Amino acid sequence: MTKLSDQEKKELKEDALSISRRADFKLLSEQTRQLSPKEHLEFLTWASGLSNEDPRSRKRPIERIMLL
Repeated sequence: MTKLSDQEKKELKEDALSISRRADFKLLSEQTRQLSPKEHLEFLTWASGLSNEDPRSRKRPIERIMLL
């Protein structure tokens, strides 16, 4: 997992304290609707087409994904 630099940590903290950023996320959450299971599956099927990696080329399977 990649560690954040001090500058990146500072920027994330400032972003978390931003009133306008919070307002943006609140607006997005109010305007967002949940996908039905069928819509979700259709999206995942579509998104999988964007990947050009052949899973057989991996030396070992993905065990977990750490985004931060």
